[in-house]
This record gives sequence, structure tokens and C-alpha cells, in this order.
Amino acid sequence: MRIEEARTLARWIGELELPKGVTCLNVGSSTGDFRRRVQPHIESELFAPLAAAGLNVVHCDMKPAEGVDEVGDLLDPAFRTRLLAYNAQVLICSNLLEHLTDPHSFAAACGDLVAPGGYGLITVPYSYPYHPDPIDTMFRPSPEELSQMLPGWELERAEVLESGNLRDDLKASGRPFYTFMNQVLRAAIPFYRRSQWRHIAHRLLWLFRPYTVTMAQLRKPLSPVG
Repeated sequence: MRIEEARTLARWIGELELPKGVTCLNVGSSTGDFRRRVQPHIESELFAPLAAAGLNVVHCDMKPAEGVDEVGDLLDPAFRTRLLAYNAQVLICSNLLEHLTDPHSFAAACGDLVAPGGYGLITVPYSYPYHPDPIDTMFRPSPEELSQMLPGWELERAEVLESGNLRDDLKASGRPFYTFMNQVLRAAIPFYRRSQWRHIAHRLLWLFRPYTVTMAQLRKPLSPVG
């Protein structure tokens, strides 16, 4: 999750003016260590403000680890039944769909977990390098294409958000020249650690080209569609 993305999600949710105690499911949350140390802006810019506003954030992921409140596969009916008990008014699915072989089924499963009249906030890279975790299908939808994954839901807000580029990331590394040259050399040797080569070489295309993220806020209808 990019820092501008975290700030925008926090602002959008804050502007919903939800009552205290409302539950927000964060699916594909990763670990507490990832949110607080690897990408600390996820905690400081998004989840800390939500907690301060009185929202009950439930982090869900497939891997058991510190900071994961509910562990399971969202496509497992038994796991979905457990999550339904939260009666969530908000669901966040951030930078996850591009790592799935069947994002449409996953999006539908996410939608089932939101209470009628609730909100789904979904983000997916739009112009962004290949980044496997463990795969990247290069699913890069527009906001309109993203909204079509939840038929009948109202697309309330949408944005293709710019969020820096590789040059900015290099500056933030503290050793921009060394890091850049290391990536250039790695890209020039495709037969060395082949599994990492595409990731490194593809990212160089965004040295000056901005990363962009598709963001959509959708509202679930109060009654079933059709």
C-alpha cells in the first residue's frame, strides 16, 4: 500500500462519519509487523486514525501471525460464516486482487461480508510494476471495471491516484545511487536468480513514470438486487 493510498482511504472512511463501534474488515491484511515496521504508514496513516475514530478494525489473512485477528480462506464458506458474525459496515480490500487467479470470485465473497447499506473500499494497482506475492496476474482495472465486480453496488467515489515513482522510492532508500545501480546491474543479468529478474527489470520502467492506483468506494444496496 502506498502512503498516498493509505491517507486517501483514511479520509474517505472518515468522511462517511460512521458511528463508533462499527466494524471494518481488512481482508488480506498481512501481519502486524508488516503494517507497523515494513510499511509503517499503513498503521500510522490508516489504521491508527480509524481506531482513534472508534472503529473496530478486524484484520483478516490466510497466514497466522501476530496482528492477524481472523485466519482463513475467504472462499471457504465456514470462514465466511465466522466473519459474517461481525456485521461489518466497511470492508477494505487493498492491493490483493492482482495476486489472485480468480479475483471476481474473491470480490463477490468480500461483498457477501458487508452488511446491507455498508461500504466496500477496494484498491488495485493501475499503472504499477510486476510484483509477485507469490504471483501477479497484472490485473490492472479502471475504477469502472472494478465496480463491475460487485453488480448492483453503487460506485460512490473513484480515483486513479498518483503515488510517486521509482525515483522517489530510491531517494527514500537512503542510498539512491547504490540501489539504482544495483537494480540496473541485476536487470542486465537475466539468468541470475531468474525468479527475481522480471520484478527488478520491470520496475525500472517507472523511474520517472508515476505509479498509479485504482481506488473505488462502493455502497451495498439495502435490499438484494433483482
